Amino acid sequence: MRTILCLFFFVFALGAEELRINRGILPGGLIDDKKLLSEINLHAKQLREMDGIPKAAELLKQLNRKQCQLALQMPGEKKLTTAEIAERTRKGVLVVSGLYKCKRCPEWHSGAASGFMLTEDGAFCTSYHVVDNKQNDSIFIMTGDGRIAPVVEVLAADKRTDLAILRAKGKGFTPLPVTMNPLDASLGDKVHVFSHPSRHFYVLSEGIISRKYLDSTNKEGPRRMISITADFAKGSSGSPVFNEYGAVIASVNNTQSIYYNVKKDGTKDNLQMVFKNTVSLEHLRTLVKAK
Repeated sequence: MRTILCLFFFVFALGAEELRINRGILPGGLIDDKKLLSEINLHAKQLREMDGIPKAAELLKQLNRKQCQLALQMPGEKKLTTAEIAERTRKGVLVVSGLYKCKRCPEWHSGAASGFMLTEDGAFCTSYHVVDNKQNDSIFIMTGDGRIAPVVEVLAADKRTDLAILRAKGKGFTPLPVTMNPLDASLGDKVHVFSHPSRHFYVLSEGIISRKYLDSTNKEGPRRMISITADFAKGSSGSPVFNEYGAVIASVNNTQSIYYNVKKDGTKDNLQMVFKNTVSLEHLRTLVKAK
């Protein structure tokens, strides 16, 4: 009990934005996935008890906000190696975690999706559907260097493109450069994805842009998409897709599996291909008004 009380007062003294992971991220970038998620869950439970931390239900009501004003980080002009992209961007690649009460046990649990930081004062981008989850009690982020902060506001969101811009509490975050210019994403260009597939945190994959297309089957309306060959999987929604200059060109969205046989009962076999689909950041133009 004394340890718990001391930890609570330590959190209160530092302020919500100063909590950090200290066991799940080890020297040299080594990650202990189980301990990392456990620490996120522990800190999220502590923070939800503090004054001024909004519930996810309040954030859901703000998803109708259409536009915000931000000064976005501009892309560089020098091509980077894969190692340079990883080193320069990791702090700004986020774990976006919804804290929820389990329906099968009395415990609290934390989900794990993805996102990326846009500004020094906490504005970040993730997928709309990551926020639009009524099971969440509250939402938190973890930065690539292990900093934990609560999400306090939705700044702008668009269900059609499945993009949302939110704000986390705090200052001094690492913003990532972004580009909304479709000419910065050409067929065959090399790309990298930093994501958290199925709670395997900070997985870096590499590939090319294999296709650019208009998704006219989207229920909310058409949107511009980019298919890539870099790997990702569930838990990667909202992850940044980088070009060779280290600028974010797209947000990870979905996978589409192609099977040779689809039986009358819906059973599928003989998997042939998996499309890795991402939302072009051209669509940030509708959400962000430049300062």
